Amino acid sequence: MYPTLNPQLLTGRPDGWPLAELAAMGYGALEIPVAALEPGLSWQAEAERLGLRLAAVNAMDELRPYLTGSLSDNVAWRRADAVARLTGALARMAALGIPFLIVAPSRLAEIYQTPDEARALLTDSLLRLSDAAGDAATVLLCGAPFRLFGAAQEVAEVVDGVGCANVAAALNLGHALLLGEAPAEAARTLGGRLRYVQVNDADARQGLPKLDRHLSLGAGSLDLAEARRALAGVAWALNVTAPDDPLGAARNGLTLWTEERRRG
Repeated sequence: MYPTLNPQLLTGRPDGWPLAELAAMGYGALEIPVAALEPGLSWQAEAERLGLRLAAVNAMDELRPYLTGSLSDNVAWRRADAVARLTGALARMAALGIPFLIVAPSRLAEIYQTPDEARALLTDSLLRLSDAAGDAATVLLCGAPFRLFGAAQEVAEVVDGVGCANVAAALNLGHALLLGEAPAEAARTLGGRLRYVQVNDADARQGLPKLDRHLSLGAGSLDLAEARRALAGVAWALNVTAPDDPLGAARNGLTLWTEERRRG
């Protein structure tokens, strides 16, 4: 396992990332968006030159309800389009040796769609992605606020319902806070299904609107000792949004994690 980060979330840009500076800090791997798999982007040659590994593809942005797609969409062609885009991503991932594809659960609900119907469609989509992934990658379902099947227990039940070795779970710490879950407890609930953790903070104080802003560590409600327990033995990536100071956020995040792990 290598310290990993998602540079698109960090900078707000799809390319032109400060990879040399990030590598010099101690980051050794990247979590990239689906769009970054397109050949010929400048980051690819630089990452190879710097020896940065590719840890995961984060496809959650490809599955924004009502905008880019849903794995439980009850309009057949729209769901098929989302699955096809992710199937194409899995093919490119196999060529690059990227082990994880992170996907989001269902939207809250389609009109005239029950939760059971949404679960059936989500399960079918994950089975299709499992077939496409084969032995080359693992598809990770990551819970998110404002979705069906977002809580850890719900994610665990969906993964178990799919019943494929190459379909497992990821955990986003900020999402867990917004869902009212303690990160370590969410990790325990996911158990052996958990393969990957996305690290970011969130402001989950009572009385405030729940905003999925991917705050820098220390800027929200995340307790680092609690978070460290959630990370035990699992690959992780910094998923902070900080376009105004990406290098500062990256340096601070890695420093905080290094200090916290020493305490543990």
